[in-house]
Amino acid sequence: MAPLLIGSVSYFGTAVVLLLAYTARIAIHRVFLSPLAKFPGPKLAALSTWYEFYHDVVQPGKFTTHIQDLHRRYELHIDDPSYFDSLYTRAGRRDKYDFMAGRFGFSTDSFSTSPHELHRIRRKALSPFFAASKIVEFESVIKTKVDDLCRKLAASADGEVVKLDRAFVALTTDTITQYAFGESYDHLDSPGFEKTLYEAFRTIHSVGALGQQFPSVFKILNALPLWFVKATQPEIMPIVTLRQSMRARIAEIRAGGNGTETKTDHANIFNEVIHSDLPDSEKTDTRLGDEAQLMVAAGLITTSWALAVAAFHFASKPDIPARLRKELAAAGWPSGWQKLEKLPFLNACVLESVRLSHGVVTRDPRRAPDTELKYGNWTIPRNTPVSMTTVDVLMNTALFPEPTSFIPERWIEKPELQRYFVAFGKGSRQCLGINLALAELHITIAQVFARFDFELFETEESDVRMAHAWLAPYPKLDSKGVRVRLREYVI
Repeated sequence: MAPLLIGSVSYFGTAVVLLLAYTARIAIHRVFLSPLAKFPGPKLAALSTWYEFYHDVVQPGKFTTHIQDLHRRYELHIDDPSYFDSLYTRAGRRDKYDFMAGRFGFSTDSFSTSPHELHRIRRKALSPFFAASKIVEFESVIKTKVDDLCRKLAASADGEVVKLDRAFVALTTDTITQYAFGESYDHLDSPGFEKTLYEAFRTIHSVGALGQQFPSVFKILNALPLWFVKATQPEIMPIVTLRQSMRARIAEIRAGGNGTETKTDHANIFNEVIHSDLPDSEKTDTRLGDEAQLMVAAGLITTSWALAVAAFHFASKPDIPARLRKELAAAGWPSGWQKLEKLPFLNACVLESVRLSHGVVTRDPRRAPDTELKYGNWTIPRNTPVSMTTVDVLMNTALFPEPTSFIPERWIEKPELQRYFVAFGKGSRQCLGINLALAELHITIAQVFARFDFELFETEESDVRMAHAWLAPYPKLDSKGVRVRLREYVI
């Protein structure tokens, strides 16, 4: 037994030595020999992705703001608004960084698709439905949803406290589900707007950094029996139910034959995609279910957050709604999106609301597989992941003095700032739903914000300020949201 034991220890010791030698070799290469070693920055970040894990998981959702601190010290992360169009471009191939692309357990939806060409194919199937002309066709549905919201708010205009941020989540949820499936989820009918997907998506987004480091996390979650998920993670059950219902709806649409029968008088996205000329491999229930969940998440979180930010500042500065009403009255109270976006002050309010709500706030690296990227005197090797964040641009003090202040006039006085309106991203992977979001924002602000006066109730600026960057911006965890008392304004 003794020789066997000694031999086992010897083999184990050899394995440990080899592992340490291999680890040391990787560390030396990354810190001193890699083509990226010349770039300044913390050596721990060069050694391992665990550095990012610490600042995004142990320090929940703080890596985006930590990057800003690193830039001030090292000038590593590109914090130059003028470079945004070069990195996120329509010209040339830009692949996503695989390490971050699948952080939410998906790989087949267009957002998570890494290869440039495959992304182009998947996006091409959806792009026509988000063209401005298609959104104009859908405009009557948006107006109907906003009218439904106004009726609910009017019923509470007697001193009742309203959770306005949740009301906007319900609005955007009902809008995107109606557009995507021809079937609204009717969250606006929920008493007190309590039935929303906000908390569920916040939980999923907060786990994204963990899923980035441990891709198996979401595979394990998806494999768990529903009773176990319901017992241990009840906050994410609405997402589970959503995913099931979306796949069922896709199967229902698929079973409808040629797709001429729909539940509404306007074409819905997945009815058209299922009956398109996409390869069958791109039209499986699983892939389209992933695409649908992405679409709902993208369609409700960032747009509703922009409306919540706008509501806070409208309530804080009574001169803003007064000026908006004056502009709307002078224009004859138009209601159509394309007419509304031509009103300078209203459009400026939309732009400023989106700027302060930031859009997607985590870094979204791109790799240029065919060429070296140039930045100043630096040459970045091809296929190197390079990132910027919307927060860096939208809160840049040189472009936007007093960046935390709500100043719509800046967009009127300096139209050239539109170049730096990057909340929806730029280039070939720009947010697909930008036109839908802008239509919702213009119509909602024109109808809701002009019709009601808001009095803040136990709500402060920190309730609309990003504290956690979990894909989308989220405020402090103990925030009660944007709560207001309403008074209907007589037009």
